[in-house]
Amino acid sequence: MSICDVFKVLDLAARRGDSAVVVKVSDGFNVVVDAVVGGRLLLGLAPPEVVELAEKLGPGEKAELQMGSLWIQAEGVVLKPTLVVVGFGEVARRVSEVAAAAGFNVASLGHVVDGVAYRGDLSDLEKLVSEGSAVVVANEGGHPSDVDVLETALRRGAGYVALLASQRRAALVIKELLKRGIPREVVEERLRSPAGLDIGAKTAGEIAVSIVAEVVMYYRGGSGKPMKEVKNPYDVLEEADLSQYRCQWRPPRVV
Repeated sequence: MSICDVFKVLDLAARRGDSAVVVKVSDGFNVVVDAVVGGRLLLGLAPPEVVELAEKLGPGEKAELQMGSLWIQAEGVVLKPTLVVVGFGEVARRVSEVAAAAGFNVASLGHVVDGVAYRGDLSDLEKLVSEGSAVVVANEGGHPSDVDVLETALRRGAGYVALLASQRRAALVIKELLKRGIPREVVEERLRSPAGLDIGAKTAGEIAVSIVAEVVMYYRGGSGKPMKEVKNPYDVLEEADLSQYRCQWRPPRVV
């Protein structure tokens, strides 16, 4: 069993709920990985009996069970959004660092960063990307593999695909993707290039912040507008009563 299998299952599960039970099933020769989310098996690879076992486990709790010739291991986990970052330079490293600090499960391909869930190379891309995945390709000035990576991500159904590029290079890459048979509507809907939100970023770290902000917007359905516009305090200024104010902040759940 490859760690890519575990990463892919967690990626799929994170888009279905905020917690899951990851299940590993071995018959002594082969191992499969599945997850129970919302009382259902995600992939249908594990025996249906494990659902009852999973319902008893909370995040961080583990259980093992012998079922005939099968050995089953289950662990409750809190799910986090996942992001595959592809690149060989400073911006890719910064994107992975910022995304990991923001709580993402990050797979870094082509660069080494501490704190990520998975480190690998370009050959791992197909094993990690599935329908709805988020993929960022970040090579300053471009890399010969960029178009191939983007084509793979789009063909495998990634929902968010971002390319670090200038306006002109982005246009050239889009032309090549269209030549390769990727439908224009697919490219327009799912490819974000130039990548990131317009915050005036200049340094590698600032560019990484703008890209990760756009990824968060994709996962959370945000508008990308300044919060002052979304929740303008002047709209409720007259009714505000400081004497009645109580801090209602609570730590957010990690998802």
